[in-house]
Amino acid sequence: MVSYLPLRQLLLGIVLVFGVLVAAGQFAFILNSYSEDARTRVEMIARHSGGTLAANLEAALAEGEGRYARQLVAQRVTLPHLVYAAFVGSGERIVAATRPGLEGHTLAEVGLPAPPSALVSAARRTLAGQVAGDRGSDRLWGVFPVRLPAPVGQIRSTQAGYAVILMDTGALLRSARQQALRQSLIVLLPILLLSLGIGALVKVLLTDRIEQLLAYTRSQARGGNLPRPVSGSDELGLLGRQLSSLMREVLDSRDYHVRLLDRMPNPIWRADAAGAFDYFNQAWLSSTGRELAQELGEGWLAGMHPDDLASWRQIFRAALSARRPFSTEYRLRFRNGDYHWMASHAEPILGGDGRFLGYIGSCFDLQQDRDAAAAIAASEARFRGLVERTLVGVYLVRDGRMTYANPRLAEWFGYEVEEIIDLPIARLVHPNDLPRVTEQLRRRTAGEVDFVQYEFRGMRRDGSSFPVEVYGSRIDYEGGPAVIGALLDLTNRYRDQAALKAAAAVVEASPTVLFRWRLSPGWPVAYVSENVHRWGYSTSQLTAEDFRFIDLVHPDDRERVEQPGAEGDSLLREYRIRTGDGRYIWVEERGSLQRDADGQLAERTGLLTDVTERHRTDAAMRELNAELEARVEQRTAQLAVLNKELETFAYSVSHDLKAPLRGIDGYSHLLMEDYAGQLDEEGKLFIRHIRSGVKQMARLIDDLLAYSRMERRTLQRTEVNLPDMVRGILAERAAELESGHTRIEVDVPELRVQADPDGLAQVLRNLVDNALKYSKDAASPEVRISARAEGERCHVRVQDNGIGFDMKFHDRIFEIFQRLQRAEDYAGTGVGLAIVRKAVQRMGGRVWAEGAVGQGATFHLELPL
Repeated sequence: MVSYLPLRQLLLGIVLVFGVLVAAGQFAFILNSYSEDARTRVEMIARHSGGTLAANLEAALAEGEGRYARQLVAQRVTLPHLVYAAFVGSGERIVAATRPGLEGHTLAEVGLPAPPSALVSAARRTLAGQVAGDRGSDRLWGVFPVRLPAPVGQIRSTQAGYAVILMDTGALLRSARQQALRQSLIVLLPILLLSLGIGALVKVLLTDRIEQLLAYTRSQARGGNLPRPVSGSDELGLLGRQLSSLMREVLDSRDYHVRLLDRMPNPIWRADAAGAFDYFNQAWLSSTGRELAQELGEGWLAGMHPDDLASWRQIFRAALSARRPFSTEYRLRFRNGDYHWMASHAEPILGGDGRFLGYIGSCFDLQQDRDAAAAIAASEARFRGLVERTLVGVYLVRDGRMTYANPRLAEWFGYEVEEIIDLPIARLVHPNDLPRVTEQLRRRTAGEVDFVQYEFRGMRRDGSSFPVEVYGSRIDYEGGPAVIGALLDLTNRYRDQAALKAAAAVVEASPTVLFRWRLSPGWPVAYVSENVHRWGYSTSQLTAEDFRFIDLVHPDDRERVEQPGAEGDSLLREYRIRTGDGRYIWVEERGSLQRDADGQLAERTGLLTDVTERHRTDAAMRELNAELEARVEQRTAQLAVLNKELETFAYSVSHDLKAPLRGIDGYSHLLMEDYAGQLDEEGKLFIRHIRSGVKQMARLIDDLLAYSRMERRTLQRTEVNLPDMVRGILAERAAELESGHTRIEVDVPELRVQADPDGLAQVLRNLVDNALKYSKDAASPEVRISARAEGERCHVRVQDNGIGFDMKFHDRIFEIFQRLQRAEDYAGTGVGLAIVRKAVQRMGGRVWAEGAVGQGATFHLELPL
């Protein structure tokens, strides 16, 4: 088990470590400052002295004063921290040095460190002094070029020597460290004192109060009566108030359940995870006549019959080891000294995390079954009353049939109690789960197991299924084995679990950020969900003490956002906030204002969703709509002109074609009325043929006009209630249907399609009329109209059992003036299905047909939902 330091020690340690780190940083800073200052001074000395030496050497050599040049070099011995100084001439030979006896030798020959060759080359190349430090050996090199006198006959010399100075900086650095250490010690004392002060404040204001909270919680849990631990308006004060309220609720709940168990009529006991009995209700104590303190632990075993002790211990220890329910019987001594047979059943108690906490057991006095029939009847009546009123389903199954079911179980399965009795179990179990349930019943009936608990899907009377959990054990009932148990409906549990999973997934993947603000100026943030990082912030940034949410709000929106009560306690509004990269985005806030018991505003919560893209889309849509509206207006004007011309043409055609037909029909009618006596039967037949042809021609003209109107009319796309339209079309043909013997079957659920109402009505009329017409000669004419939703489309079928058609003519039947049957057999113009196809295509749908000769036909429509 991992052990942790106490909070107060951990915080104090953190404060002390922080102080030491600050002092160490200060020491490093001072040390670096002193070291750099010392190096700078030495470098300035070296640069000045070397430059002066090089200039004086050039002057002395130019005058031929070689002896004076050696004196100049020797004088450098007074420089602080000097290792050596020398003048090196041509051939790398020492001309003069601060150490005697080196003239004429190289630096290597006399054992002196030579300056870096790169430094010498740079000085000769640039004819300027070069100064560089050697950090590895705490030394400083200075190399300064010296131009040698020109040989006789030459204006300038091509040779140059150099003056070298080597200085030791180690002593300076050691002095700098000592000074830095003294300064750091001076700074460390106040830092440590400040750290200790902060630690004391943390102890008084935080850790001591937290320990008070823990002590209060332990006291309340053990029945103590400590006052509320902390007060104040800070977070710990709020936590103290909430903890006090929560503990009151927990204790009230505990006391309630204890009182509830105490008032149960049957003896009830409880054991902890180690098997020690720690509770007996009043019914138990009243039965045994003993005090609670006498019964705790294994004290209650003093009242068990000695012959039953070994059996009880074996059963209890086996169940405790397996963490499983168990049932047993034993004899217990009652207060009058008599032993009563007790049936004890125990269920394991599991914590929210599945951890085993102990057992809760209940007992029933079986002695009454052995005393008298009256006592048995009374006990059965009490037991039945308890079972009838329980919130769980209780059952008794024998030979695969429901022998008993309480009202709750019958209600869950959709039956009355009288109806479910003697019902086969197969009728109550989902087919896929029936083998499992049958096997469990067999095992319990055969005595292979004493008790089982499992889940399966039950089948209601209406055919729907629901999840159940069943508990059961074997009993002897009326001379044979049976299974008795309890059943729970898990529907609500599964729904709650699914809702919790869905909520967790939504929170994890949601683009919405949860905020909780304190009602203080500037809206400080009390809580924000982790997914705020998508806006470029961290939760620690937004919940900092000095952060104000209103600073993120766009200046134009702040006045409106800062007035929380103006829009009511429930808020739905949009405004702009600044993201971490400086951009402004639009957010939608769905929030609410929480009020205290006095009705005063206490807190504000809100869900903020980024709707910037929606604003961009809306702006683009407005621009696009404006453009489309202009184009639509232009096209509408053009179509209006064309439609006007077509209407004029159609009217002229209709008038010019129908006028002669009306004349022919009128004169033929007069012939039949006025000259019928002068005409023989053949003449009358000719006149009837003339009038029939006129009517056919008139229908053809009307159908052509309908086809033309369908082609050019403006569609009114809207939501159409499909079942209402089908009922209306059938109502138009009510008289025809009542006079005939065609059976109409309609299977159209509540569907709403996107279509032109007049166009869809025309399509359904034509298809229904065709179905009625071509099925009229069937032995039992049937027309079936059905519809189903298939994704985002609606599939409508109009089916008949008429003459059908050959599928090779499928495309032909939808063409204008194309007919497969003679007009003498089935009236028509060959335009109806052409109108259907044209109307469906204009509404964005699809139409096709299936059929076989003599087996009827089915016309399919597919329309958008």
